[in-house]
Amino acid sequence: MIRTLIASFRAASRHICRGVCLVFALACGAAPAHALGGNAVSTSTWGLSNHVVMVLGTRGSVCTGTVLSPTVIVTAAHCTAGSKQIAVAYFEDGRPILQQVSAVARNPGFSSNSAVSVDVALLRLNESLPGRFRPVTMDTGQAGREVGETLTIAGFGLAEEKDFKSAGTLRTARVDLLPKLYPRFLRLGKTGSLDDLAICKGDSGGPVFTGGAVLVGVVYAAERTGKAKTCGATAQAVRLAPQMNWINGILARW
Repeated sequence: MIRTLIASFRAASRHICRGVCLVFALACGAAPAHALGGNAVSTSTWGLSNHVVMVLGTRGSVCTGTVLSPTVIVTAAHCTAGSKQIAVAYFEDGRPILQQVSAVARNPGFSSNSAVSVDVALLRLNESLPGRFRPVTMDTGQAGREVGETLTIAGFGLAEEKDFKSAGTLRTARVDLLPKLYPRFLRLGKTGSLDDLAICKGDSGGPVFTGGAVLVGVVYAAERTGKAKTCGATAQAVRLAPQMNWINGILARW
């Protein structure tokens, strides 16, 4: 499925990127973003496929993003750094669809030179998403406050290290809020078995939800474990509630 999408992007790049060739690193194993192993999403999971899209960049980044409005997506800022053009991707009736991003706003607290920063960006689309896509409800600060609290993460990335054919399927995993608690960040993982969880290439920018599909944060990194070079059993995420003034300011400007 992901190869079909990549081929479609390459063909469409002549139009959406003014001749810039798109080389998507999931096809060759060099993408700088991160992804999630877990269960494939069913349509009964809060209609999650109507809230989440892929985010692709001309430098080869493949990430995940969440719908805030018909024309605005939230993702990780590093997914946009260095790319001359960004597009979102999704499947409609089995066909890969691309939509060009017309504007990018990176959080002023983001730094590409730091392992810990407010790694969040907003993307403005050049036209509205199809009507089936629905904006999510964002947390206002009540969620993600107790160690052990169960949350859900989602992403389009690899099911496990170097399994590039597994990319492009939206998967979810239930995770626990791990110590320590930070005002602006979340550490997520499993306090028990880790057998079904691997945050790898493609999950950067993916959503962190409460059980009621309220958006708490955005995944920006995997904490690498064992021999894995790009995957990990725990994730770092940015809380969105502390960024609401910035988010609302950008939405009002757009």
